[in-house]
Amino acid sequence: MLGNEGAPARLTSAHWGSRMRFRVIAVLVVLGVIAAACGNSKSSKAAKTTTTAGGGTVAVNEPGVTDTEIRVGGIASINNPLNQNYGAIYDGVDAYFEMVNSAGGIYGRKLKLVARRDDQLANGKSEAEGLLAQDNPFVALPIAELLFTASDVLAKANIPTFGWNVNKEWTGPPNFFEQEGALCFDCPGVGLPWLAKKIGKKKLGVLAYSVEQSSDCAKGIKASFDKYPVATIAWDDRTLPFSSATDFSTDVKKMKDAGVDMVTTCMDQNGVLGVTREMKKQGLDVVQYLPNAYDHDFMASYGDLFEGAYVRTRFAPFETTPQPPGLKLFDKWMKKTGKKEVEISYVGWIDADMFVTGLKAAGKNFTRQKIVDALNKLTDYNADGILPGLDWTKQHGDPHLDQYKTPEDCSAMTQIKNKKFVPVFNQPGKPFICFPDASRAPTVPDAPTNKA
Repeated sequence: MLGNEGAPARLTSAHWGSRMRFRVIAVLVVLGVIAAACGNSKSSKAAKTTTTAGGGTVAVNEPGVTDTEIRVGGIASINNPLNQNYGAIYDGVDAYFEMVNSAGGIYGRKLKLVARRDDQLANGKSEAEGLLAQDNPFVALPIAELLFTASDVLAKANIPTFGWNVNKEWTGPPNFFEQEGALCFDCPGVGLPWLAKKIGKKKLGVLAYSVEQSSDCAKGIKASFDKYPVATIAWDDRTLPFSSATDFSTDVKKMKDAGVDMVTTCMDQNGVLGVTREMKKQGLDVVQYLPNAYDHDFMASYGDLFEGAYVRTRFAPFETTPQPPGLKLFDKWMKKTGKKEVEISYVGWIDADMFVTGLKAAGKNFTRQKIVDALNKLTDYNADGILPGLDWTKQHGDPHLDQYKTPEDCSAMTQIKNKKFVPVFNQPGKPFICFPDASRAPTVPDAPTNKA
């Protein structure tokens, strides 16, 4: 997804350069289902996790902490209408904890995931209440809800909460920590205009559902090209019905008649697949930007339809060479524990690493509040090179506001070639491409900055 680029996951986002999670789509999908049903510390590098921290055990009087264990519990949308394996976030936590525990644990204690709750799409609030009252974990880890209905309960409890950010509810609470900071669906960004300029595309087609998150994503794309008119938006439809039976034939004809040479969407994978099939049917051969498509199983099945498309991620892709240290460990321990490497398990690993980073920074006499305070001092948390860097002094806040804007927006880019994700625009050892925040960039730069 690219920066604001991502609108619903949430559905998907389409432009980048601003802080926005690619998965707008998922959220859109879920909202559609419900509507129908209802009628200045360098974090990761400073804290390695393969060694035991400290000597003997110090008594700690905190929920979920015993003399031998530190217990955590999570909530995920395991059963969901998208039939996606969001429960795989637990796999990443399992693998990370196995790595830490195999080296003796931390502060004389083993890490244990004691609760794997399923919100069954919309029961997050009651599951969060049960998590706190019945499972009594030290932290809420991991959280992967399509609708983050547990947010108010977890924020009010001030329990350190680590999860998958695809919802606006992650914005604000200082005890919430995710794989990327607060999102902005409708902010302008530099990245997508740069890509269009880089590959010589002049006329864009933008498609979105009429649902708010999807249409806001399209607004962000328009704002990007209004600010950086390196190309024009030749066709913009934000009125498509959110349905598995959506007819894209009229939109594809309009794009073909308008001479569109690049298409980006704010839709789920089923929608993107439907659009692509219709474009093939009508002979519209264009480059696509896919903000929500880092899915190896999906590309193994349909990658021939997306040859040459660009996919953006907020993390170092599995295909990165050389692998950063964090990715090497993830790959090693996922294989060692027999878990499948997918994006959501990657997020679970990152969340676990963030938790342990805060735990180590808090010291032997750790408390929930000390972990929150320690993490909120970090200005470049990167999970040992998996992420381009999170600044927790800023990235809880609304990125519309100047005080919460970060100087640059970084991501990695791959291109679909023979059904595979192939990194592009990167440099050896520097998988990320970075652009200045749109508030700091009067024009589109000729080239991004590469970053490790």
